[in-house]
Amino acid sequence: MHLSFLSKGYRKPILLLFFLSPLAGEGLSGSTPPFAFLNPGVLFLLGSLYGSGALLVRDYARRWKKGWRSILVLGAAYGIVEEGIMVRSFFNPSWKDLGVLATYGRWLGVNWVWAEWLTIYHAIFSITIPIFLAELTYPQTRSQVWLSLRSRVFFHALLVFSIILGFFAFPYNASVLAIAGCVAAVAVLGWIAKRIPNIVPSERTLRVSWKPLVLIGVSVPAVFFFLFNTALIPYAIGTMILGAFLVLGYERLLSRWATKGFTDLQRLSLIAGAIGFWALFFDSILEIIGRLGTSLLGLSFVLYIFFLRKKTLGHLVPTPLYEIGAGGSKRTEPVPR
Repeated sequence: MHLSFLSKGYRKPILLLFFLSPLAGEGLSGSTPPFAFLNPGVLFLLGSLYGSGALLVRDYARRWKKGWRSILVLGAAYGIVEEGIMVRSFFNPSWKDLGVLATYGRWLGVNWVWAEWLTIYHAIFSITIPIFLAELTYPQTRSQVWLSLRSRVFFHALLVFSIILGFFAFPYNASVLAIAGCVAAVAVLGWIAKRIPNIVPSERTLRVSWKPLVLIGVSVPAVFFFLFNTALIPYAIGTMILGAFLVLGYERLLSRWATKGFTDLQRLSLIAGAIGFWALFFDSILEIIGRLGTSLLGLSFVLYIFFLRKKTLGHLVPTPLYEIGAGGSKRTEPVPR
């Protein structure tokens, strides 16, 4: 593919995010067998969906001068587009990955618990974490808009193409009302993402060591995975309400810490914990039960995290105190970039 339409200074982070997003969103969870990514066609098609989605989410957030909360909300919107509109797993009771959730939480033709779980999953692992990893890999570009007008049009078209392709590749006759509800939810989340206020740190740095941050990171996928996939609570509505409160709880905790100013090492610690659950625990189980290559992919992500940690430690330079893309006061502090 000719890449002249990509801005020369941003080609590397664009391509990294384009391929990193499907590897994280599809590969770490075992949804797509790792060796399937060796097929250039599969990798490109998944990149067209996940990668284009992540690039456009980041582009909107940067153009709106928004931070991580806006990215998470747009990531949730992406999850609804993929699962609710494209493959319609939110409504299909025979979807291959449902398990107990085919009946637990199904009401009025909607797999409600599955829908909540997948929306949270995509927001974090398919969109937000890959964006942060790409920005940590190329920190000098993090506050800048990567996509030109031509590349924005290209990735919008690529995303729409992949959605249409997926729509027909995964046939299921969801009702018009169900699809309209997904479209409305995406529109509402987009409206929220554009208007959600940024967090401007009031202190110079967050004084939390990497160990508790890693544990918090691990707890996010662990808690949500076991909450939504075990059906331990007799009534599904209880699971959904608890899930919503957990989302708010994590958001409040991270927002409170963000007011004190995250460093890149602290961000990386949270990401390391979240990825570690899949890479070191979940992928190992998948490998044992016969999903060959999952532990190798998980190990690759672990090595990537160590590479970024070493890279971050080697670049101790002043960066803005305020949240990247948030505007506001431009005081600086010596933190890892």
